[in-house]
Amino acid sequence: MAADRHERNNIGRALQRLRKNNDLTLAAVSAKTGVAISTLSKIENNQSSPNFDVLTRLADGLGLDLLALLGESFYTFAHGARTVTRANEGVRYETPLGTYEALSSEIAMKALQPAVVRVPVGRSEPVAMSSHAGEELIYILRGSVRFFMEPYSPTVLEQGDSVHFDSFMQHGFVALGDEDALILSVSVFDRERTRKMMEDSSAEPANEDDGGEED
Repeated sequence: MAADRHERNNIGRALQRLRKNNDLTLAAVSAKTGVAISTLSKIENNQSSPNFDVLTRLADGLGLDLLALLGESFYTFAHGARTVTRANEGVRYETPLGTYEALSSEIAMKALQPAVVRVPVGRSEPVAMSSHAGEELIYILRGSVRFFMEPYSPTVLEQGDSVHFDSFMQHGFVALGDEDALILSVSVFDRERTRKMMEDSSAEPANEDDGGEED
């Protein structure tokens, strides 16, 4: 089981399995989540890696914890709960911003969403920006990154630096130097605000591509 957790999860396959198990069409999932049908199709066919905000919209719209999209099993956070994530045994998944390793993945519907993110070198700007209702804190574990956030100018964060911000604002990061950067990301989601955003978006045609990266 531990070996399986080292592999990067196939979000497209998990989403397709979840959708079919619940007899949902792409149009039905789009209506529930506000994610465009074309984007859902590309994710299921592994033609696009979903942004973090698309993942959160899928999870909230389908009434799931974020990691349920990856086929993980959990128990709901409650009084006295505890979980230990050993080094390199978090649940990994790809996004356009980098490889996320989700921590505390056994606990569902938790307030905090912690992850270690490996940010690849070789880019001058993010290939995609992220936006999700709530707060986020980023702490640089290794290397350095250039952090982008609207409406501010980009800022360089070195090892040991951190930034705490409104994650609803478009944001992203790229690694600087000669090696990948490693950061700790801790997000707190505003689920009510996310649901309101999805309700608003469902009133409009969801036929344009959402954020993602073409393979």
